Amino acid sequence: MSLILDGTAGIANNATDLSYTGTLTGSTGVVNIGAGQIYKDASGNVGIGTSSPVSPLTVAGTSSINWIGSGSSTGTATIGTQGTGGSLFVQTPSVSASYASGLGVDGTYSGGKSVINLKALGTYSGGPYSADMAFFTATNTTLSEKMRIDSGGRVQIGTTSALYSATLTLKSAGNAYNLTSSRVGAGTGSLGHIVFETDTGAVGTIFTNGASTLYNTSSDYRLKKNIAPMVGALAKVQALKPCTYKWNADGSDGEGFIAHELAEVIPGAVTGEKDAVGEDGKPVYQGIDVSFLVATLTAAIQELKAIIDTQTTRITALEAK
Repeated sequence: MSLILDGTAGIANNATDLSYTGTLTGSTGVVNIGAGQIYKDASGNVGIGTSSPVSPLTVAGTSSINWIGSGSSTGTATIGTQGTGGSLFVQTPSVSASYASGLGVDGTYSGGKSVINLKALGTYSGGPYSADMAFFTATNTTLSEKMRIDSGGRVQIGTTSALYSATLTLKSAGNAYNLTSSRVGAGTGSLGHIVFETDTGAVGTIFTNGASTLYNTSSDYRLKKNIAPMVGALAKVQALKPCTYKWNADGSDGEGFIAHELAEVIPGAVTGEKDAVGEDGKPVYQGIDVSFLVATLTAAIQELKAIIDTQTTRITALEAK
């Protein structure tokens, strides 16, 4: 049985329909439907399950609210109209090769603010549901995706796919200073911006001290054991193969080391493996951290100085004869 409030005169009642016509008047109009209630106050606000509506429509209760489209699994269920100011719409596109649903909070361009549009994107083909959540902004009526959370929990900003299966992927338009920005506190003291952690704790940080940036890796003595002076550093330096080259990307000049060659001498300065490829068949390039050369170079200089000191002593003794 359905209840219809149509605002016309007269009452009609039959086996399938119950129609109430007329106007609710007074400070509060109440219609009881089963165990629930609908309220309309003097301002025109309607409450379902509450006698104190705080908006044009207030729904209170512990159960969910369902909007059902046409047909058993197709059609569109809409509250408001997409593209109009301040609307809420729930949409189920027609089923063809895929099945998806969406939730949108929508509005028109006004006062320098664009719409926000959230959609669940995914397909269904007889297996488990898998969907991404996409976030859109708009210029007038043109929607543009800006961020998504994929079904694997990865976040992409400025792109629709995760790079190297990363938890967070950021992609900028290529202009200067527009990828990320970190501003912490004030003054010239030591300020922490990023902390890198593993299951055992912090292993690296990025700090600023008011005028410069410090890139730190863990080095506390309490994290180390079997500490001993470095030996054979001069031989390692002699085995290094510094070189010059041109970058494939733009033909610019460079100087430094080839990663796999450096790994043969100082493996701790190199990440990745030679000729590695990812699951997508694309190269996974090696990288180096030249800061890990500092200890070797320092020890080599000390060894070289010891040799020079010994030779200087001998030369001095020969000249004295």
